[in-house]
Amino acid sequence: MIKVIKADITELSLDAIVSAANSQLGMGTGVAGAIKRKGGRSIEEEAISKGPIPVGEAVATGAGLLQARFVIHAAAMGQDLATDTAKVRSATRNALLRAEEHHIKSIAFPALGTGVGGLRLDEAAKAMVSEIRRHLARGSGLEEVVFALFNEEGLDAFTPIARREKIVCLGDSITYGFPYGPEESWVEMCSRGLGVKMINKGVNGDTTHGMWLRFNPDVSSLRPAYVVIMGGTNDAFLGYTLEEVQESVEDMVAEAFENGICPAIGLPVPINIGTYVPDDVGVANSLLESYRDWMKEYAGKELLPVLDFYSPFLDAQTGQVHSGYFLDEAHPAKIGYMVLGKVAERALHNLKKCL
Repeated sequence: MIKVIKADITELSLDAIVSAANSQLGMGTGVAGAIKRKGGRSIEEEAISKGPIPVGEAVATGAGLLQARFVIHAAAMGQDLATDTAKVRSATRNALLRAEEHHIKSIAFPALGTGVGGLRLDEAAKAMVSEIRRHLARGSGLEEVVFALFNEEGLDAFTPIARREKIVCLGDSITYGFPYGPEESWVEMCSRGLGVKMINKGVNGDTTHGMWLRFNPDVSSLRPAYVVIMGGTNDAFLGYTLEEVQESVEDMVAEAFENGICPAIGLPVPINIGTYVPDDVGVANSLLESYRDWMKEYAGKELLPVLDFYSPFLDAQTGQVHSGYFLDEAHPAKIGYMVLGKVAERALHNLKKCL
């Protein structure tokens, strides 16, 4: 679904091409100027009539004499012609949203911000590819996303990131597969079901802060396309505050995007509470519920893919925890890991299209 080619973007016969725009939407130089020269002044006139727009926004216009049907003008910079990865990421995201609004199936991007904006090609590649993966992973009408680069330097920067195929699963003992081992984990079951390379980086007893401390060696250094972040159970039993968990998760998400990796959030499984509830288990359960509620809200706000490992562990009729899925108060039995594997397989189906 994601392709990298050496091509003149103005010659492509896709549904839409993206113009590297400024917030005023004038089409003077670079990719924008080339689009205007090939497609005609009507493209610029329509764009300007819809502007100015905030930096990071995008608008769609007709494509004039081009083979494409639409031009999406993505404002990666303002009148100062300065940009950064946050602006490029936002411009990419909003270009994709305009594509969805116009039911576009195929779209081509240039390397936004790398001309007069001065952004390094590798930084643009990390921001744009991970942003496109984030968008596609949540479900999309887009069938083909192309990076059209005009030289070998652009190809060398974008190709390695676009061709990433691994998914790293970062977590605690529930990711590791305790007590059975990684070969019985939900990661292994999902990997087999999807036919995708998934790397188990679960560590028994780990917290979200510990996961953040090992994020670089266990995730970034492996250069995956995606990382599934799933933790919180040990934090709850150790009494970590919601604010502490929030900081760790947000830091991991930021580090993922900085390295061109799209993060996904796994909602932690419930605690298996029986008839008698010790005080420490009750407190841990309340904390874990607060973490989970925040994770759902945070993932929704940040448009991150979510793996709901919580709901399938509840009895459909009573809403209570399905104790048969557990080995103890926290760890799934083998049948529980099978349930998690199926959940992950369904949730990651869209991700497979982006590899």
